[in-house]
Amino acid sequence: MSNLVTIDGNYPECCTLSAADHIRESLGEPLQLPEAIETLLSEHWANSEEAEPNLLQLFKLITGADYKQVARDNTYNNESDLDTFYVWTVYADVDCPDWCWGRDVFVVVEMGSGGDPRCSAYGPAQVFRLEDGSLGETGFFDLVLGWWAEPISERYDPRLVDHCNDRISTGYSSHPYYEMADLLYAPPVWSDKRQTYLGRFKGTPYPVALMPQAPYYGG
Repeated sequence: MSNLVTIDGNYPECCTLSAADHIRESLGEPLQLPEAIETLLSEHWANSEEAEPNLLQLFKLITGADYKQVARDNTYNNESDLDTFYVWTVYADVDCPDWCWGRDVFVVVEMGSGGDPRCSAYGPAQVFRLEDGSLGETGFFDLVLGWWAEPISERYDPRLVDHCNDRISTGYSSHPYYEMADLLYAPPVWSDKRQTYLGRFKGTPYPVALMPQAPYYGG
């Protein structure tokens, strides 16, 4: 089991994906920022009139191109298995035709501290640069856990659950757990002995082991 995923043996729908590790796996390490910009980001939102012009100047200094904000959202507004929410902002070259698949975009992340996102404290922004790959290839937008099923015995044909694995993977639906729940006779049950969930798909003649899976991060 990946360290990105925290298991809840009593409530499989409550398994979580580490937000901090998700960001690290998809975006890499944050940039080391000039002290003056770090101070601004510790006191203001990244898109504020105090901080954003300085970020845009920094991006031009790094790449030689003019940048603009192209997207901003809070993960709280979307289906998510993250253990905490955060605000993310994307800056792309003003001439970039498609920021999701373009190269050399910057992503700014402001991590929430839990509770109500409308009144939560948010940590200082971190800035990430995608110099070589595109944001759409990183797994950054996959905020839910997929699931994977395997027969509990080698004598069972694993190909019988291939179509189920397709449907409960990240990307098939907005929330793979509930897609899986519709395919099972009953909710999955945690087995301390096997250290996995157990269940049985409708129309499948054998039980399966079921485990949540972190998104694929393009490595």
